[in-house]
Amino acid sequence: MAEPANQSEYQEQAQSALDKIKAQIDELRVQADLAQAEARDKLQQGVEALRKRQSEAKAKLDEAQAAGSGAWKSVAKQAESGLSDLGDAVSKLAGEVQSAAGAAGSAASKGFEAFREEWRKARENRQKLLDD
Repeated sequence: MAEPANQSEYQEQAQSALDKIKAQIDELRVQADLAQAEARDKLQQGVEALRKRQSEAKAKLDEAQAAGSGAWKSVAKQAESGLSDLGDAVSKLAGEVQSAAGAAGSAASKGFEAFREEWRKARENRQKLLDD
């Protein structure tokens, strides 16, 4: 049965996704600081909410890693749901930050678009590992 290989591969891909999300959240924080003052507080609250969700997703991923070989997929599917939602939330906030930051955010726009495309493909790959 190829399950342990799938578990290891999923863990690596999911950890990579969390690392990329962290980088995007850090970039959103910088862009939020560039936003107009009235939008800054709202955007910074959104960034902090994403950081909290990132920590929760990391905890669930750690739980999946610690689960036995028979239970890891069940826990990983829960982790993937949170990870997937988190990626969507990062993408949504990126759009809000870009709108609020105006010209200052245009330079980051290409990076966020690349993240969105890579995120979509990586999510599909992780889901395949869970479906096997």
